[in-house]
Amino acid sequence: KKKKILQKNKKKIAFISKELKKFQSLPNVKETRQQGMVAAIELQGYKPEERINLKIYQYALKNGVFLRPLGNVVYIMPPFIIKKKQLKKV
Repeated sequence: KKKKILQKNKKKIAFISKELKKFQSLPNVKETRQQGMVAAIELQGYKPEERINLKIYQYALKNGVFLRPLGNVVYIMPPFIIKKKQLKKV
């Protein structure tokens, strides 16, 4: 409450929304969606045996980013205390 985390998150939510729009025009992105600090990127055009989400997850993890791939959707669920610089990296 003293650090006004929830108020600061409104700016982070808007930033996530802005960054998420960059993915919408990519040919293998079916849809992007967001609920508060949680964002999802739904992929299309990949065969299940390609395991594209596993490849994305492994790449992100090697670069210090923890994502949650579920089926053909990659979820981004940053902690409330994430800094804008860290969020930009994600």
